[in-house]
Amino acid sequence: MSGTGPGARTGVSLFRLALPLVLQSCLSMVVMLVDTMIISAHSPAAAAAVNVATQVLMVAYEVSALLGVGGVVLISHALGRGDVAAARAVAAVTVLANALLGLAVGALLALAAPLLLRLLDTPAALTGEAHRFILIVAAAMGFNGFMMAAIPCLRGFGRNRTILGLCLVAYTLYLGAEYVLILGWGPVPALGVTGSALGTLGMRVVCAVALGAVMVRGLGVNLSPRAAPWGRVGRLFALSLPSVSDNIAYVFYQLITLGFITGFGLAGVLARAYTMVATSFLTLVIMAVSQANEVRLGWHGGGGRPEAVQGMALRAAGAAMLLATALAAALHAGSGLFLGLFTDDPEVLALGRELLLLTVALQPGFALNTVLYHALKGVGDVRWPAAASLAVTWGMGLPLAWLLAVHLGQGVRGIWLAMIAEEVVKAALMLARWQGRRWRGLAPA
Repeated sequence: MSGTGPGARTGVSLFRLALPLVLQSCLSMVVMLVDTMIISAHSPAAAAAVNVATQVLMVAYEVSALLGVGGVVLISHALGRGDVAAARAVAAVTVLANALLGLAVGALLALAAPLLLRLLDTPAALTGEAHRFILIVAAAMGFNGFMMAAIPCLRGFGRNRTILGLCLVAYTLYLGAEYVLILGWGPVPALGVTGSALGTLGMRVVCAVALGAVMVRGLGVNLSPRAAPWGRVGRLFALSLPSVSDNIAYVFYQLITLGFITGFGLAGVLARAYTMVATSFLTLVIMAVSQANEVRLGWHGGGGRPEAVQGMALRAAGAAMLLATALAAALHAGSGLFLGLFTDDPEVLALGRELLLLTVALQPGFALNTVLYHALKGVGDVRWPAAASLAVTWGMGLPLAWLLAVHLGQGVRGIWLAMIAEEVVKAALMLARWQGRRWRGLAPA
């Protein structure tokens, strides 16, 4: 492999690393839009059931992504110091251990699904189909674990264009399968929610196989369980657990706030679901910049260049803030067209427009918080940002969401207002930590 010396990768620009990930985010946005349109065309109840089930599955998705968080940090630092063999070894143990973790998560998810749906106070009309969706997707969690570790490993190697190419093929196959399985075509009957789950299962299997082939043939990674350095799993957990614990806690926060919303009727659930399609796209764009910046910081940090790191993260944060806010404003400006893709219900449309406007105000704080959170993680400061984020989410965000949404009767609007306040506080804390430079001297390896 050429260009493997300690300084070979540090000249790669943020734009070059982030552009494929941003394009992938745009592609994901199109897929989410079309997928939501397909399930909504089957029935609004089916769309609501899938939305509730997906919120439950987010907990499993976060857990099944656990080891990839530490894997990308160790790989980028190993490559920064020119140790390609160590990077390959880390990649191998990351994907194999994470696949085993995914299998365990799938089994637990299948057992816990009824309880989680009850805790969400899911309407009886949605419970059966939401439960079926969860059970089918749980069967693919082993493949999901492999996939969710392989993608960060490819990012650590700087193979973002490869990720984009694989996603283009996978998403095309996925949407075709979703259309046929949900709405029916020829001899295939319309399966609705069940068809959506089967399409999700199939995509994860195909992606895991393709990613495994790329790692073996393109990166020279030995995926034999006997050759994997299993002794490094403990270090992967140590790096990954704080960040993923924060992510999981935030998913539970979303589950609880969804429970607040379900009590206000189907319109609130649907307005949230359709607005979340837009916010998910914005999150993906911010994450693309964050992840590209994190890898660059790892390459510079592993190569012994901490002086280059300080301003690099701040510039990346500024770019993410401007880009995400501009995109959110564009989505609000076209809110009638955007929301009209899914529904013609006047109540849902009015509430959705209001949520999209609040989403514009959400972006600056969220972008700054996210980029600096990942920057701190990329230089080895994994515990403090996770602890601070958890404290703000549960100590301020959730009580404020309950106060505004339930006590003051603002419903889903109150949830969005609480999120804005929460992200502003988190962003201020992350900026203070980064500027304080206490992360200097920390070494993830």
